[in-house]
Amino acid sequence: MRYLLDTHTLIWLMTDDNRLPEQVKESVLYCQDDYSVSSLSLIEILQLQQGGKITFRDRPATVSRLLSEMNINIEPVSVDILDHLYDIDIPRTPFGSHSDPFDRIIIATAIKRNMTLVSADTKFPWYQQHCGLHLLHI
Repeated sequence: MRYLLDTHTLIWLMTDDNRLPEQVKESVLYCQDDYSVSSLSLIEILQLQQGGKITFRDRPATVSRLLSEMNINIEPVSVDILDHLYDIDIPRTPFGSHSDPFDRIIIATAIKRNMTLVSADTKFPWYQQHCGLHLLHI
């Protein structure tokens, strides 16, 4: 099975946060499935670090090396993913619209690459119901 880790899921994995289910952590660490992250997640982590929103302080090159050691691939943001994003509506829900560009590109990556997105984000099930996203909601 092919999985794409959402940014917060990656942070939880790298910081050994107990919000990441043990089953997911073990699957990643023991290479039981094929795991990737979007290159956009590295940018998002850097932005969160510089904004003081996370204390996880590894540099992008260090994060990339750690991912390689865990056999986690980095999926690049490419034109075909952006082109697919163009066709995905921005949902308007009772809780407001979901226009976060990081989330939406990660979602488009999972859909376009036929991967299951691993996330705890409560807005993502809409994409599962309306856009064909395969979602492992943790």
